[in-house]
Amino acid sequence: MLIAQLTDLHIKKNGKIAYQKVDTLQCLKNAVSHINRLSPQPDWVVVTGDLGDFGTPEEYAVLVPELRKLKAPVKVIPGNHDHRDHLRAAFDGFASFDHYEYCHFSQMLDGYHLIGLDSSVLGKPYGRLTPESLAWLNTTLAEQSAVPTLIFLHHPPMKVGIDHMDVQKLLNDEDLWQVLQHHGQVKGLVAGHLHRAIYATWKGLPVWVGPSHSHAVTLDLNPNAPSRFSLEPPAIQLFKLELDSVVSHISYIESAEKSAGPFPFFDENNKLID
Repeated sequence: MLIAQLTDLHIKKNGKIAYQKVDTLQCLKNAVSHINRLSPQPDWVVVTGDLGDFGTPEEYAVLVPELRKLKAPVKVIPGNHDHRDHLRAAFDGFASFDHYEYCHFSQMLDGYHLIGLDSSVLGKPYGRLTPESLAWLNTTLAEQSAVPTLIFLHHPPMKVGIDHMDVQKLLNDEDLWQVLQHHGQVKGLVAGHLHRAIYATWKGLPVWVGPSHSHAVTLDLNPNAPSRFSLEPPAIQLFKLELDSVVSHISYIESAEKSAGPFPFFDENNKLID
């Protein structure tokens, strides 16, 4: 099974340029075209939060038609820039949720269990999972205890050394661990929020953070570094899921006109090209 992760879209009303610098709508269009050109096609596309920049209905009205162009089915969860009620309304009939209040999802597919968690706290940059959300997660995992599981959420549970983002992590990660430690089928967590491709371990579990397809949080590991962004090569993350393994790949986005390759390593005689 192949899963594509798209994260941190930050679409603005009327497709306005973000931060007077980033055309996030065009970046999304490029990412959608890139995903649609992939072969094989993903079985699902999971969008891990910050779909809008202020979470307004007007932003989602710009966003949803673009995501509908994807060939693969879509699941979404909110981030700190989203508004869960507006998000739920905008995606009604397109990307469903499995909780009456929070935008969680639970999806079974080809022997794998995909879970999406709503870690957003309205009006706050950090993440938190409520007791009700944790109870839902515990029950959902217990119902499929023998099925390998990948969990998606916006806020990563660990610090990464970028101070201004570390204060915005999932604040109650220990509460999350109190649930996960009883469910050995969980193979790892997939997060967004950091606008960088990052791999880490947390409590012995792998955590993959998705890269940015538009603007990246600047890599600055100095203490108290300012909050800045950079325009780096755009990318998405892919997950190849097997019953006994999870493999991630970074897939860089280029327009069809600029892309080059693939080119062979070997000639027609199966010799390395020199």
